[in-house]
Amino acid sequence: MRSARWALALLLAAGAIGGGALAACFSSHEATTAVEGTCSINLSSGVPGSTVVIIQNFAFGPAELHVPVGGSVTWLNCDQDSHSSTADGGQWASPLLAPGDGFTQTFTAAGDFPYHCTPHPFMTGHVIVE
Repeated sequence: MRSARWALALLLAAGAIGGGALAACFSSHEATTAVEGTCSINLSSGVPGSTVVIIQNFAFGPAELHVPVGGSVTWLNCDQDSHSSTADGGQWASPLLAPGDGFTQTFTAAGDFPYHCTPHPFMTGHVIVE
């Protein structure tokens, strides 16, 4: 189990550093990850098969992603400040995410969904559901 956690941590760190879309299927209910050694997050509340967006350095990574209808996106705050994920059109609004917190949104219909961080509106992202 410990090697599976390390493999997941390396996968998430590589995806966050590389800036590419990161899709991970979590088979463990106790998966934990670390991103660049600054963020430790329990993924047990994440949705299996979620696409992960890392919030770090006042940015969403990746800033744009594609998910299928029925897919989920989990935002993980690996920054030093609190952030949110809030749809511009009001489709969802996460609570304020403290460092280490996460939020998952499942998309049940196709569409383009731009979003932002409420306390930092210059932070923007875009989910395209196909």
